[in-house]
Amino acid sequence: MMESSERNMTESLSADTQALLLLCSRLGQVDINGAKPLTTKQYVSLTHWLREREMRPGDLLDNQGRSLLVDLKVRGLSRAAVEALLDRGAALGIVTERWASRGLWVLGGGDAGYPHRLKSYLGEAAPPLLYGAGNPKLLQDGGLAMVGSRDASEEDIEFARRVAAACASQGCLVISGGARGVDLESMVAAFEEGGGAVGVLPDSLSRTTVSARYREGIITGRLALVSPNDPDARWFAYTAMERNKLIYALSDAALVVSSAAESGGTWSGAVEALEGHRITVYVKVHGAVQEGNRRLLAHGAAPFPEGPWTDLKSLFVEPPPVTTLFSEKLAATGDATALEAVAPAAPQAEASSEPGPALKPTEPRTAWPHEVFAIILPEMLSALAEPRTEKDIEQWLGIVPAQAKAWLKRACEEGHVRKQGRPVRYVAIAKQPLLFDGTQTGTVEA
Repeated sequence: MMESSERNMTESLSADTQALLLLCSRLGQVDINGAKPLTTKQYVSLTHWLREREMRPGDLLDNQGRSLLVDLKVRGLSRAAVEALLDRGAALGIVTERWASRGLWVLGGGDAGYPHRLKSYLGEAAPPLLYGAGNPKLLQDGGLAMVGSRDASEEDIEFARRVAAACASQGCLVISGGARGVDLESMVAAFEEGGGAVGVLPDSLSRTTVSARYREGIITGRLALVSPNDPDARWFAYTAMERNKLIYALSDAALVVSSAAESGGTWSGAVEALEGHRITVYVKVHGAVQEGNRRLLAHGAAPFPEGPWTDLKSLFVEPPPVTTLFSEKLAATGDATALEAVAPAAPQAEASSEPGPALKPTEPRTAWPHEVFAIILPEMLSALAEPRTEKDIEQWLGIVPAQAKAWLKRACEEGHVRKQGRPVRYVAIAKQPLLFDGTQTGTVEA
């Protein structure tokens, strides 16, 4: 049965995907008659030319379609180069047979199984080809991207494994990059706990698929390994960076467990995702936290809630507006203060007993959509240094009335705030550090 599938792999590929392989893949060849495989940008330019003539890539495989290349006028492409790439039918048959023998598959951008998330997230920058092993259906399911340093601490590795185990128990895929450290450990923990995972690799797909650590996941259908690069491609820094886009594109949300500051693939991938503003990016903020995590908060990342995690899919929400209460205050006070807002530092000197500043309405601002009470509390207590109404707090924090009511109720229940009589007002009753205050750092007291 395997022999039959190996012989017929090329035949099973759509005409468009065969053309894509001829045009964009090296097919194991070092010399291609002086022509190099098309880059994604070059291929996009060619597809525009084809669309203008109501043609598809597969049309270039027959004589009638090939004859139209005489009119090819695309910057950076020559008719001779395109024809040299198309004249590799023999190489295509040999290499696809070898891939099939290793359990690999190929998806072209026009195939039904090609993940729609890549096209939605990346547009024309989506890779024209995906090479993979394992269960390709997993590429459609979304999930939580988990990334981090190759040299992550034992604490960060254990944190990643616990989050991955929670994902597995809740039917949420883990999507990562397969690199040593956080990426690998989170993926393995997911399918070892009975869940699923997707690994997006920058290189060496054919070698990675035979790794003992991945064997169980591939055999059971709980793992998909995928790469936009030739299965035998070597590692290059630029392919590793490009791989980051695919990790975020295939995900519903992302968690950065550990990141260096201002350098490395984890940092650059997270910053790029934050600037793209398509999915919410969270960072680990509990326990020992790397400086990169702190600085990513300033770029708009959200603090990942402390466990236990009972509903991780509730984090799969649209990113908040670029300007938020948290990022505004963070930009004003610096990274160290931002992290103290999540894990408050010890109280400092008492604040002045002078009345607080008058509250002024602000533009509505949406807070992070998950548990942020620990972040907002210091700001709320700063406002409540003297009695304020619910409406005052709503305007001060830039939140909706229901959220103001809920947070004030919780502050009262936890003993931070006292509710006064008619008219109903609230006032701080416990000393708390004034974090995120642009004018002073201290404590407030009723």
